[in-house]
Amino acid sequence: MPTYDYKCQNCDSELNDIYQSFKDEALVKCSSCGKNSLARVIYGGLGCFVKDVKTIGQLADNNYKKMGSYKRSEIEESKTKENTQPQYGKASSKQINKMNSEQKKKYIITGET
Repeated sequence: MPTYDYKCQNCDSELNDIYQSFKDEALVKCSSCGKNSLARVIYGGLGCFVKDVKTIGQLADNNYKKMGSYKRSEIEESKTKENTQPQYGKASSKQINKMNSEQKKKYIITGET
């Protein structure tokens, strides 16, 4: 049986982990203020309600496929730009082993070889 969280729209009190069947009516009366102002708190779990999707990765793939070609090309272009930017402080172990202690100190502080 699933659990639901509720929040009162009037007094902001919360009810957490209320066990209810899918068929049960949502609660409406707040036990704190007595008003009919409870609302279910909706959060997470979207992947289990989407047809033929079992993981977040599959949901992301489906959303990407549904995107227009212009938006997809913008995303791909931004990924390419990120990969072509110079990477500072990425010396190989061979380069680091050839450095003297002063060069290593400079490399650690500035990232420059």
